[in-house]
Amino acid sequence: MSLGIYFLVVFRSFSQEQEELTFVRNQIGIQLNPYINEQFFYFQIMNTVSALRYGYRITKNITAGMEFASSFPININSGQNFSYFNNFVFKTGLYTRYSILSQRRFQIFTEASPYFSHYWREWTSSSDPSPYRINKFGYYVAPGVTLYSRSKRISFDLYYKFSNLFFLNGKKSVLSYKVNFNF
Repeated sequence: MSLGIYFLVVFRSFSQEQEELTFVRNQIGIQLNPYINEQFFYFQIMNTVSALRYGYRITKNITAGMEFASSFPININSGQNFSYFNNFVFKTGLYTRYSILSQRRFQIFTEASPYFSHYWREWTSSSDPSPYRINKFGYYVAPGVTLYSRSKRISFDLYYKFSNLFFLNGKKSVLSYKVNFNF
């Protein structure tokens, strides 16, 4: 009997057949939305937030990947008192995510990311024509939830980021989301 169990274990470990994965490995996430603040409601400036990320699911619970995010203003009202203002922020970095309830359509996760941030700004009404630049390294940690479609091909992430650098809202924390395509 024990010899039979031994041969079953040895045969299974040297099998040439691959086991079928019960989860998809690749994920592409996107975010594109206006940042809604008082300037948006007064029809002055609409700040946009965009992000693109790729993630690779290493195990059922652990995902690692890279992300590129940016924000820039779009001037809605260029009246008489208009002073040209232009800025651009981009952040690029790596991220790691740990999910629990990984087989469910509703998952809870925590995510961490070190990133590089580049900020560029210029004013036309300023006496100094040279642009203002800041380059910094930062990090964020974020708890959140994911809701998957029935097929698990599309998912929606809602999470709250805490960072050592300021976000577009002028704070070191922000509510964020992504729509993901899983394959």
